[in-house]
Amino acid sequence: MREQVERLLVQIARVAVQVPSIQVVVGYMLSNLDRVRFVHQLQGDAPLAMAISAHRRIELPLAPWQGFIRGVPLPDPLMWIQAAASLQTEPITVRLSSDEPGLLQLLGPLVAPEQERASRAGWETRMESVRHELDRALDLYNEVRHLMEVDHDRIAELEKFLGIAEKEMQGMGRELKMLRSRLEESTEK
Repeated sequence: MREQVERLLVQIARVAVQVPSIQVVVGYMLSNLDRVRFVHQLQGDAPLAMAISAHRRIELPLAPWQGFIRGVPLPDPLMWIQAAASLQTEPITVRLSSDEPGLLQLLGPLVAPEQERASRAGWETRMESVRHELDRALDLYNEVRHLMEVDHDRIAELEKFLGIAEKEMQGMGRELKMLRSRLEESTEK
């Protein structure tokens, strides 16, 4: 992993040779390789974070480098390094944006585990949400069944509601099954 991070940082420096801010922070990170973590998405509360935009082919209205200390933006790389020096035990999380195939190829294996965790967390959150929706639909279904026993004049209308509730519960059941399947597949990898 350390070697992969080093290769990627050296490649970033080569691609962004005309960008002094990137050169400065890459030099700092090369001297702190064990702290560097490339991520797919920055977390707002990360103690030390930065976003690097290293593009050769396309022009983007993004700053080539942006640093963050506990979510607070620090646009000057030297100030960021001074602050980072006082947080020696904290990891440095880096989000890289690039159109350079070599960079993307080196980046892929470093962010894949993080992306997988994020996907799993999203699926688990959605499963929990669907379960709550299913519980509410079941409560509604049971309430309508109870009303049908009490209010015989509205049976035709209530049967429509039962049909809607049944379809919703079936759809949610299928979605839960699909989400479970995805979680199992990701666990097997």
